[in-house]
Amino acid sequence: MKIVLSLLIGYLLGSILPAYFLVKAFVGVDVRNVGTKHAGTTNVYRIAGLWPAVVTAFYDTTKGVLAVQISKAMGQSDFIALLSGYFAVIGHIFPFYLQFRGGKGAATSVGLLLFFLWNTWLRFPVWWFLSDLFVLLSLVLVLLWSSKKGDVVGLFVLPALGLLLSLRKVDHLWFLWVLVGTLWMINLRNVLEEKVIKLGEAGWRVLIRPSAFLLLFLGLKMEKEKFLLLVVIVFSIFLLADISRLISRRIHRFFHEELENRIYRSGERKKISSMTLFLLGVLLSFLLFEKEISFAAGCFLIFGDMTAKVVGVSFGRKRLFHKSFEGTMAAFAVNLFVAYAIFLSGLMDFLPVFLGSVVATTCEVLPLSIDDNVSVPVFSSLVMNLF
Repeated sequence: MKIVLSLLIGYLLGSILPAYFLVKAFVGVDVRNVGTKHAGTTNVYRIAGLWPAVVTAFYDTTKGVLAVQISKAMGQSDFIALLSGYFAVIGHIFPFYLQFRGGKGAATSVGLLLFFLWNTWLRFPVWWFLSDLFVLLSLVLVLLWSSKKGDVVGLFVLPALGLLLSLRKVDHLWFLWVLVGTLWMINLRNVLEEKVIKLGEAGWRVLIRPSAFLLLFLGLKMEKEKFLLLVVIVFSIFLLADISRLISRRIHRFFHEELENRIYRSGERKKISSMTLFLLGVLLSFLLFEKEISFAAGCFLIFGDMTAKVVGVSFGRKRLFHKSFEGTMAAFAVNLFVAYAIFLSGLMDFLPVFLGSVVATTCEVLPLSIDDNVSVPVFSSLVMNLF
């Protein structure tokens, strides 16, 4: 019964929306129907002014933490206390007295996340904390400078934060990932609503690029010979599709003109697709080098190249060779984080994987005659192997 009461208190605390009550009292309108139509601090500030916004921000940020502390005072376990805190998020999003239509839950989730991070990082050695903070801040600052959009920054930084603390093996990881997932979905919704990201034609290929990580993970865990056989088979299928498309006019017309959801870009009408070249790059890297090195190089290719494309196409302003300076800097920040994560995982020492990240970024931006899907994994693997 105490558990139910604890969760109910969390929900009720969360369901109290200062944004709704203060705007109603000061202006006489429903905050959910004016301005941005969000029951959040920014909308309150635009409609009712500074002090109602301050009160809204303070309570929305702290009510989840308050729910956790009340639950602990009732003698509940850490699991129930943290769950009570998340019930405050649920209450904020689905208040019973407003037909279950409240705010987004971002401020309450952020408050809980900061509370979690404070209690977690306090237990770290100082140099752990400083190195983690440096890498994360580098990622935040570069992405914020290049995109000027906090929601875009969150799409990259939130998963990075979750991965970082997972590698640190902190307690209550389930709660961390629940908060990270909630905030990530809120950021994604905001980005989609504002249409700030441009992916170009066949943009879905950029979005599914991280799924290729599964291939690298198999390469790390499988016997080398079996993995190479698997990649050869997949590569052969993609290469055969490319050759058929380039030789047969009927197949070419189907893929490039008749198919509604394009698989190939217009720039690939007369050449091998980047999907096939990606598999070739992975194949050569795992064939020539140790799997830990190839895994790191593949991660640079997946995440760094994806970041360069997303940021460059959407926010690129200054040209750097045939790419954008903003996209290149964002790619380097992501590659640096990847190098740091691989170092924390124990797969490689920091110096070689850091140099690999530098070479990978360089290969991505330079106008080399070799496609970067091949040059990034091969040349970065070569440099890491030398060290």
